[in-house]
Amino acid sequence: MTNKLLLLIGLALFSCKRKEVTSTNDTAETDPITETIQPDTIATPAGFQKIGEATGDLDKDGQEEKVMVFNTDRMTDFGYEREIHVFKKEEGAWKLWQRSSTAVLPSEQGGTMGDPFEDISIENGAIVIKHLGGSRQKWSYTHRFRFQNSKWELIGASVEFGSRCDYWEYFDYNLSTGKINYKKETEICDEVTNEMKTTVTAEESFTFKLKKLPVMDGFRPGETGVMTPESEETIYY
Repeated sequence: MTNKLLLLIGLALFSCKRKEVTSTNDTAETDPITETIQPDTIATPAGFQKIGEATGDLDKDGQEEKVMVFNTDRMTDFGYEREIHVFKKEEGAWKLWQRSSTAVLPSEQGGTMGDPFEDISIENGAIVIKHLGGSRQKWSYTHRFRFQNSKWELIGASVEFGSRCDYWEYFDYNLSTGKINYKKETEICDEVTNEMKTTVTAEESFTFKLKKLPVMDGFRPGETGVMTPESEETIYY
């Protein structure tokens, strides 16, 4: 009886030991679960929100730069202030090169159309910023900034302003040459036939050369005016 009891105990201990070894081997042979995480090499500043991004060569060095637009945490009378951050890659890491807190309009400065910021892109080595806003009368701005003379200078501005079935003004300004093209059209809409007649009421080209070009950090869209010499219309770009 005693021998049988000892035999049963021995078999039980052997079985437990075998399970323990098997469990250990199973654990050792199971590959660990890994997850590849792509690091964000450009961290969004605390309290900011990214609303736009573009990539392209901005200084003709054959290397791409990156431009980002952020909502900041700073409130103005027209919503949250925006910032543009321009980054260069140095030794494999993005470094902040330039920033501007004025070239993109605040989040609520588009009138009844809401947020005026439409797009940011890089075209022909220049940063291109587009805005759109208004209510019955609509407006749109396109501004081009190029890195030259060791700073970001405004080289182009285009404006459209007006309302349907009333009039539209078109203004295109090459600040590098000073050349300005201006046109005004009236629209007459027939409510019965739903037809629209457009008539050009003013069109002129002239030169207005600035001694010093505006720079991106400090330029505010829509606050600088030029008067057309013939029509005597002041256009704000």
